Amino acid sequence: MSKTWQVVATLLLFFVLLTITTHLRLWQSFDWEMLVALQAALPRLVDAPFSVFTLLGSAEFTGVLFFVLVLCAPTKQRLPLILAFGLATFIELVGKTFIAQPTTPHHLVRYVSFLKLVMSEKVNTQFSYPSGHALRTTFIVIVLANMIAASRLQRNVKLWLYAALSVFEFLMLVSRVYSAEHWATDVIGGGMLGAAFALSALQVSIPLPKFLSRKPL
Repeated sequence: MSKTWQVVATLLLFFVLLTITTHLRLWQSFDWEMLVALQAALPRLVDAPFSVFTLLGSAEFTGVLFFVLVLCAPTKQRLPLILAFGLATFIELVGKTFIAQPTTPHHLVRYVSFLKLVMSEKVNTQFSYPSGHALRTTFIVIVLANMIAASRLQRNVKLWLYAALSVFEFLMLVSRVYSAEHWATDVIGGGMLGAAFALSALQVSIPLPKFLSRKPL
């Protein structure tokens, strides 16, 4: 088994363990303390900037970005990416339907509404685990990083892009908890799920039929 598959297996194992313990409400104190600590540590000035991350990680925005990434990907990776992203999203919806993780208290939410998110309003789930924002952005960031690594860009440019992606992902994950959009365990679970499926997709090659094998953009 390659190192990548070992990482995938480890991520999925920890995701399953976190899912079970979250369902049993074993992380309730940890989640509450993390939320309170973040909101106490950061000024209200970050409410609006962090709300922008809610838009950037929405199903609408990430869906369009993922579609572009698939078109830019090598043809043999397109189907694995689509299948992995779709399966991860399905698992997210199953989790939010059956894993008994209550949503965060409404009075603590610090999202500043800029515009209505159509998909987010139509898909209402009973529970909050795992975070779809964490799942989707982690998946996309890993795929983007892989594309950057395979590109002909200069090494310094690649390093700057890696740094930008890392900062973006960090702020996305922190913003989910600070804004009380999700509990910390939701974010950790979503991140692990997104990372596992992104790495899996990048390890698999499935040739497409010739009429679908349009060259990458």
